[in-house]
Amino acid sequence: MRTVRVLAAFGLAIAFAAVLAGCMFATLRLMPPDDGTIQPISIGDRVEIRLPGNATTGYTWVRTSPESLDGSPIDILREAEYDAVDSGLAGSPGHFTFEYRAVRQGTVTLEMVYRRPWQETPDDEPIDSFSVVIWVK
Repeated sequence: MRTVRVLAAFGLAIAFAAVLAGCMFATLRLMPPDDGTIQPISIGDRVEIRLPGNATTGYTWVRTSPESLDGSPIDILREAEYDAVDSGLAGSPGHFTFEYRAVRQGTVTLEMVYRRPWQETPDDEPIDSFSVVIWVK
């Protein structure tokens, strides 16, 4: 019985330490005013980019650069996830969210454009763009 209590206490201590470790990492929240900036973060931190848009118009935010994040200092947690504003009205605007986690030191420039996916020719300019340099220290 004593062994069970010791193991239970040990398990709770590990769970508590894991919760505390998760609290030690920061989340950097970026929005349109942060366009063109350099943002320093630490390994383990998250970057959340929220960009306004309206999916009912056919427009979406798309990361255009880098083409792949393989080997970059950040990993993708989610990209271009749309959340509509709960106004009760059809066609209401919302936000597109991109979220990344810093996994190694280095820099990466993230570039996003707001466009319709079927309009990808050079003549079809996006109606908005966002760029930020993420510097993982």
